[in-house]
Amino acid sequence: MNTAAIILCAGVFLFCAGVLVYQFVILPQKSDVATDAAKTLYRGTPGSAVSGSSEAGDGTNPLEELQKVNPDVEGWITVPGTVIDYPVLHTPQNDQDYYLTHDWQKQSTKYGSIFTVGSGQAAPGESRVLFGHSMRDGRMFASLLKYGGLDFYRSHPTFTYQDKDGKTQWKIFAVIKVNTEPSQGQPFNYLRTDFSTDDDFFGFLYQVRLRSVLTIPVDLRASDEILALSTCSYEFDEFRTAVFARQVRPGESASVETGAASVNAKTLYPDCWYKKYGGQKPSFPSFAEAKEQGQIPWLTP
Repeated sequence: MNTAAIILCAGVFLFCAGVLVYQFVILPQKSDVATDAAKTLYRGTPGSAVSGSSEAGDGTNPLEELQKVNPDVEGWITVPGTVIDYPVLHTPQNDQDYYLTHDWQKQSTKYGSIFTVGSGQAAPGESRVLFGHSMRDGRMFASLLKYGGLDFYRSHPTFTYQDKDGKTQWKIFAVIKVNTEPSQGQPFNYLRTDFSTDDDFFGFLYQVRLRSVLTIPVDLRASDEILALSTCSYEFDEFRTAVFARQVRPGESASVETGAASVNAKTLYPDCWYKKYGGQKPSFPSFAEAKEQGQIPWLTP
């Protein structure tokens, strides 16, 4: 091999090595630095005047310092025992995909942010969705994919969400796998947020729970606020995993009887699931029929 070829090969090697270092070392570090900066502003440094303010319940808004940097900061989500401990952004009206590719400081990044379309809490009897990437290195919403396992759910049945009105706790009641491509079967619109009647709301939740890979002992009422956490899943192209939760009610314990949770033996999956993995797609009565027949134990007055 002549000298020119050796130099060319060396150059290609160094370029590829540089790309790998940037992708797998520098970018993750930049993401962690931005997240750590957010955590410092949110929780305060030890011994500072705002340290622990997110836990104090003293009327202060621990998001204020973050909002001085970026007014799009709307909340903070924490799933105890996981890496999910991030600010939540609301998207600009003219670019709903903005935070797919930008961090909370509006810096470009493949990690994006945890974000919601629009702003403001869901009203009783409504649903809301938070989006985030499921990065293969485990960052952002990647931990949501683990909720397909019963043991993981039992160790992480609740999460907290902080907004300007305070910190709330949420009980997970469903974990679903959904397709977005019509070629994989009729997509289920799990992103619905507004409902015309109580039965419309319950009918949606009925469809969510039919699709849950786990059967979870959390009841639902028409007055409940619903929060869904959505991320990319890797079973099929453009697949999604969504974790649904309801807010803990005033005066209600945040504990869940996780021992009563089980794997759902009759999960309703998209059509493509049965083509790849086999099995028979189950059939179910309509919501109205199931309600009339008393087949919805989780529905409470």
